[in-house]
Amino acid sequence: MSQLEKIKPRLGISLDDKEQDECLSQMLDDAKDEILDFCNRSTLLTKMEGLQRELAIIYYNRSGSEGEASRSQGGVSVSYSTEIPESIKARLVSYRLLKAVNVANADKE
Repeated sequence: MSQLEKIKPRLGISLDDKEQDECLSQMLDDAKDEILDFCNRSTLLTKMEGLQRELAIIYYNRSGSEGEASRSQGGVSVSYSTEIPESIKARLVSYRLLKAVNVANADKE
């Protein structure tokens, strides 16, 4: 079963409904890219696919509020974060690879 087929029921979208497939695929791709960047990896591990779906669902739920930092309406205030939520980050930490950086004194030979 593809990631798209797994995410649609969680969003209440019928598997036969193809209307939002392109948008959902882009959100899955964006979630994958964000996770790979955070973990310093070039490929997504199978164990990370659930987190990719969770992040894509968050992107889906944020649709229509892009660019907003917060909103107040009728005495209710909502704040939006543009980063990976801490709950997902905490689960991704175990998949992170160290990033190779230049040694500070490399030019002092």
